[in-house]
Amino acid sequence: MDIASLVITFLLAGLMLLLLVRLPLAILGNLRTGHRFREGLAGALAELRLSRMLKYLGIDAAIYLHTEQAVEIKKHMERCDACDAKSRCDQVLGSEPATEKQDLGFCANIDDLNEIRRAR
Repeated sequence: MDIASLVITFLLAGLMLLLLVRLPLAILGNLRTGHRFREGLAGALAELRLSRMLKYLGIDAAIYLHTEQAVEIKKHMERCDACDAKSRCDQVLGSEPATEKQDLGFCANIDDLNEIRRAR
């Protein structure tokens, strides 16, 4: 084997070793970032009536945050925040869940939330 082949072999071996070390570290970093992002979403969700609506409909907020796409969650949160029927929402959410589900037509997210509930 000549010296050029030996140098190339060691360079490739070094690059493979670097890849084997850096790839798991990058994956773990991405997992941590995603976890922090989901925690931020959970905190923002807890401040909105949407979290109470999820509970009212029997949808677990943790499962909702884990299974739904972040874009959809943010869209639901924006709709909830911009809602004009907040007093009606508070009134319904303050009652027992035995209230007829048809009373929720005022909610801007009710169609999506019913679809999520049916999917489970």
